[in-house]
Amino acid sequence: MGVTVLITVLGEFLSLRLLPLTLGAPVELECVISGSGLSDSGVSWMRQHRQSAPQFILFVTSLNRVAPTDNGKPPARFDAKKENKNYRLTVKSFQEQDQGNYYCIINHNQRLHFSSGISLHLPGQHQPHPISAPSATTPELTKAPKKGLDLSCDFYIWVPLTSACLLLLIALLVTITVCQSKRRCKCKRLVNFHLGAFSL
Repeated sequence: MGVTVLITVLGEFLSLRLLPLTLGAPVELECVISGSGLSDSGVSWMRQHRQSAPQFILFVTSLNRVAPTDNGKPPARFDAKKENKNYRLTVKSFQEQDQGNYYCIINHNQRLHFSSGISLHLPGQHQPHPISAPSATTPELTKAPKKGLDLSCDFYIWVPLTSACLLLLIALLVTITVCQSKRRCKCKRLVNFHLGAFSL
């Protein structure tokens, strides 16, 4: 199954273009998703400044809710929403600290799907090379070699389990033996009572 995640800005596909931006103007990014079931997973938005690690911006759920961040509130400078199968991120007032490469990420079936990313920089600022679109080929999956049984783990599981079963079996046998012996006593007393002799 081929999966494509692209970012567009203001409705235009711009995975290979740089935008002329204006300080203080709003910028709207759209995460275009193709692939069955992917749009129901929600989308995370990330930004990466030059020479630094990617930074999480926000997460939009499939129910069109912005998940709260560490402080319990959605980020004030950003807005996000889901429209049909696509997700939008709006930078309300683009500032210098908003410059960088933007990505949308989908976590579906424990696999991360990344967009190609888009570079947003103010005119006259240093702009890195445009981010190239991902190739149309799907990466090959490799399977980890199958491991044998982990005996240390098995030991910690099976010994207590076997001991518990043994204790339950002993308790069952004791219960059966006690019930059988009490039943015999009642039968002897009844037989002696019917014969006319009463003994304690």
